[in-house]
Amino acid sequence: MFSLLLLNSSWGPQAKWLCSPVMQCHACPLSWFACPIGVFVHYAGYHIFPFLVLGTVLLLGILFGRLLCGWVCPFGFLQDMLHKIPSPKIKLPKWTNHFKYLFLLVFVFALPWFFGAETWYSFCRICPTAAVESTIPALIGGSSSFSTATWVKLSILAVVVGLAIVSSRSFCRVMCPIGALLAPLNYISYWVVKRPAGKCSACRNCVEQCPTDDKPMKRIVKGIPANRSLDCVVCHDCQQNCKPRVEDQTV
Repeated sequence: MFSLLLLNSSWGPQAKWLCSPVMQCHACPLSWFACPIGVFVHYAGYHIFPFLVLGTVLLLGILFGRLLCGWVCPFGFLQDMLHKIPSPKIKLPKWTNHFKYLFLLVFVFALPWFFGAETWYSFCRICPTAAVESTIPALIGGSSSFSTATWVKLSILAVVVGLAIVSSRSFCRVMCPIGALLAPLNYISYWVVKRPAGKCSACRNCVEQCPTDDKPMKRIVKGIPANRSLDCVVCHDCQQNCKPRVEDQTV
């Protein structure tokens, strides 16, 4: 909640030359920073290599991994709140987690590269974060009107919201291109989710509490940090809910 207010609280001054590697639309009038995905789309359209934005994402990813997804991303916070709505819950098939890499390669890089920065086939045209932070406020304020593109973006937002209600962090797992960029850096990030002292009691609390159904227990049992995984958003829920064997704990 704090990051949502902090990243979208500009009263005029902005730093759109700097990217914050979380889902945040830089077309939002209250946004302080640019969205790396929007910058990647534009740079790909103009066939320019985005040194600064790529370096920023890689630097923060190496330092923190997907901690930014779990603790900073406003759209991640929105998904967590939506999932608290009482409803039947489902778990998406594990293979759907690979779709986010397809969204990154196709809609962020390939299509803008071939069809230009303003193509209607880029990720920005379907981005649910852009719908929440830019499209809907523009419609309410009267600075925009309904069009086919607007209906497409709002329809995708409705699907993403519906999935977030029934399946935890479904957008992060299936669709988020920033998550796809940061995911491999989980394996080398300096930020580590340490397991509590004591041997694993196989209580499965970490498995049940994991918002991305990433089954951290199989890594904890082997003594591997729980965040050494592509789909971990480093929320630390597994660490906080762990109940190790009392007799194995050291004083």
